Amino acid sequence: MKTYCFTVDDNVRFLKDLTEKEYKSIFEHPYLAMYQSLHEIFDLKVQLNLFYRMEGFDLSQMTDAYYEEFKRNSEWLKLSFHSELENARPYEFSGYDEVFGDCKRVNNEIKRFVSESALAKTTTVHYCRTTEEGLKALSDNQVMGLLGLFGDAKNPRTSYGIGEEIASRIRNGEIVKLGQIDFASIDIILNKFPKEEILIRLEGLEERECIRVMIHEQYFYSDYKSYQPNFENKLTATFSFLKEHGYESKFFEEVAGVR
Repeated sequence: MKTYCFTVDDNVRFLKDLTEKEYKSIFEHPYLAMYQSLHEIFDLKVQLNLFYRMEGFDLSQMTDAYYEEFKRNSEWLKLSFHSELENARPYEFSGYDEVFGDCKRVNNEIKRFVSESALAKTTTVHYCRTTEEGLKALSDNQVMGLLGLFGDAKNPRTSYGIGEEIASRIRNGEIVKLGQIDFASIDIILNKFPKEEILIRLEGLEERECIRVMIHEQYFYSDYKSYQPNFENKLTATFSFLKEHGYESKFFEEVAGVR
């Protein structure tokens, strides 16, 4: 079975909105309403990777009024740790304690306001940079899979301190287990390309059994400096292509066989 994984980085604003606006349902928020619609059309599974805080809000302030609704939808909508906040390469030089504390803080809040069943077992760390001690801290927080950026043949790169020999395998689509963590590549960041180029890039990945696509929350909002009014249209085009080519949506933890 061919599969694809969809994750969204840099999430926090929708949680601030849910807390401040007191919706009757999480799906009254246009951001989550969009994902619910895409789930209904494509049987999409969505993983939202969270910042702990943004200006004027942090996860400790998030209401638990939507707990039961998040829990009911946790088979297709999950949340996970991403970073404490928006800053470049936050954990590139961080020791165990900082990474462990930040991850645990986010995970504890997720379990409080959306239930443990909605806490994903995998994530993407902001900027995909960690030390060996940082990886141990993530593993000790029951993070069992990491998606990262490994570039392509023309522009190779690595993530999480992984050497090029193994990084090249991950870049070419392999899931590699190192210690207790499964590592895999993010193949396309959707907000980086116009829709037409996304489809061309997907065509180039058709031989893969699993394709992993990602986007960032902030591009959804019209007051963001780099707002993309075709945010939803890009997602619809991407998932339409994948469905038409025999791909089924799965969480990374399902694809990697994480327990």
